[in-house]
Amino acid sequence: MQVFGSYNYEDFLFVFRCLLVFYILFGTFVLKLLMNRNISFIKNDKGLLISFVFILILLVGTRERNIGTDTINYFNFYFIPITTQVRGYFNVFTRIDSDFLFEVLVSFSYWHNNFKIFLLMTATLMNVSLYMFVRKFTEYGKKGSSLILFLTLASSFSFMSIEINILRNGLSICFILLSLYSILEKDIKMFIIYFIVAYLFHRTAVIPFILILVVNLSEKVDIKYFVAFYVLAILGSLVGIGFHSITFLSGLGSEDLQGLSYVGETSYGVGFRYDFVVYNTFFLALFLKFTNWNIRDTFLIKYYTLGSVVFFFNFYIPFSDRFGLYSWIIIPLLLFNTINEAFPERKIFISTFVLIGFYILNNIILFP
Repeated sequence: MQVFGSYNYEDFLFVFRCLLVFYILFGTFVLKLLMNRNISFIKNDKGLLISFVFILILLVGTRERNIGTDTINYFNFYFIPITTQVRGYFNVFTRIDSDFLFEVLVSFSYWHNNFKIFLLMTATLMNVSLYMFVRKFTEYGKKGSSLILFLTLASSFSFMSIEINILRNGLSICFILLSLYSILEKDIKMFIIYFIVAYLFHRTAVIPFILILVVNLSEKVDIKYFVAFYVLAILGSLVGIGFHSITFLSGLGSEDLQGLSYVGETSYGVGFRYDFVVYNTFFLALFLKFTNWNIRDTFLIKYYTLGSVVFFFNFYIPFSDRFGLYSWIIIPLLLFNTINEAFPERKIFISTFVLIGFYILNNIILFP
């Protein structure tokens, strides 16, 4: 039974959105009152964030297996074989075929024999990793509100899919974000460590890894060439060009790419997606217009552009929206940086309005 009661997916989503709206309104109100009291601001920012993450972990980690299309698939494909068909712990790794660290995580089901514990462990690892990233990215509240950045991430329409559907990819993305932060800080050692962890949770982490390397190696390449490539990718995808039509690329790592999908339905169709092109282009235009073009933001914009290109070239394969995550995770980061740099004295006030707008766009206008 769930901590918050027994309900279906619609009820679950309603509870999550109520929680999110409460923290958007109440949390940011408290922070605005403390804007001129630096120590109190940082302390309460951290405290509010911890409370939100804790409640989120309980909500997501105690859900029933009918909450989320892929949750039941994880139950049938991993939990049932481990708890009913495996005779010894180490036989788990020969019985199931998945990414190594996910195998390790799910293997504990052999001992505890409780699917809820698996979900709770996954939710804890995922959201604590996100907490670590947000705290690092904001310099522990010194460069802006950690709570607001986390709430902006949570307001994305893809956030709940990461939490309850594509668990392996979601875990991988959390460590990709930590890896991305490390490369922005020029910490090559931690960049490699976090990437390895991300890769061992989901092998498609190699995609953002390659994008990060390309951006890092093209530091002196003007952004206009990235934008030109972005436009060409849209036109190419529009006429049917994509990774699916290139023999070499379609056969390269096809097993890993197929690992993105499960037996289940998705609300996203196969083919050119005007809606996603408009969505990604809207934010790209916004960032091109308002960014201060420092080294970090330029890096993130270049990565966002290439991540979008990869997404556009995968429109013609099933579950292509999951490639979109590699670009969508950058939007909250650039929104955060742009506001903090453009409005240093009013960043909390402006961030709150942008957060509300971002929530309305993703959860009311586009995906009610």
